[in-house]
Amino acid sequence: MTICLGTICDDGKYVILVTDAMITGEHLSIEFEHKSPKITKLADNCAVATAGDALAHTELFEAVRADIDKLRTPRIFDIVNCIKECFIKLRQEEIDDRILRPRGFPNVQTFYQVQGQLVREVSLTIQNAIDTYGYGLEVLVGGVDDRGAHIHCVLDPGISVAFDAIGYHAVGSGYPHAITTLIANDYHQTLPMPKALLIAYEAKKIAERAPGVGSNITNVAIVNSKKVKLFNPDEVRELDKVYYEKVKAEKEWNQEKSWEKGLEKLIKDMV
Repeated sequence: MTICLGTICDDGKYVILVTDAMITGEHLSIEFEHKSPKITKLADNCAVATAGDALAHTELFEAVRADIDKLRTPRIFDIVNCIKECFIKLRQEEIDDRILRPRGFPNVQTFYQVQGQLVREVSLTIQNAIDTYGYGLEVLVGGVDDRGAHIHCVLDPGISVAFDAIGYHAVGSGYPHAITTLIANDYHQTLPMPKALLIAYEAKKIAERAPGVGSNITNVAIVNSKKVKLFNPDEVRELDKVYYEKVKAEKEWNQEKSWEKGLEKLIKDMV
């Protein structure tokens, strides 16, 4: 129940990440916006945003940072692989804790050793629970290296999908609204930074119409090959001001209704 989106701009020189700040309780009927940003810097040239379990990413990124620190000049592909490996490991640990240990198996290896000796229905039930277990986290990765800008998504059961060719992606309940906005604005990787930033922000604002997407706090980050810039609240307010100037201009154009005269000619035979 959130929105996280990433876009590539300026011919692959930058990646823009925009998120809300909504936290939804999995087992409680509660949701609130938290001041801690959903955008996390993993390296000087890479940042990530997460949708799903509000706590799972903390442990994941601690493990990922330990692996990234071992790399001298990490490429985004290397960082994505680190995330995938840690994702798979932590997901497996949860499967052991929540599915196997309550049934008397210390880990998945032990289960597979005795699987053939179990009643078929029991074996299939446990196997299905393992296969369909959701870690409850989607990780949107944005970064720039010597090969250009990259956007990847890491999701269950530990796979990644690259969106470099399209130039943008989004995760969370606001996904349809954000993607539709980007498509409607003919978004592409060659757009200059200012225009790309405004469209990405507009996509987040439109996504606020989806259930579970926060509207009070917006996180924005710009990533290049050397730096991750996370906008402070004043900078976000300035971006918001520019966006509403655009909205105001569109409303004024619509209220003038000068465009109606041209369309009336097309429908004069029907009215």
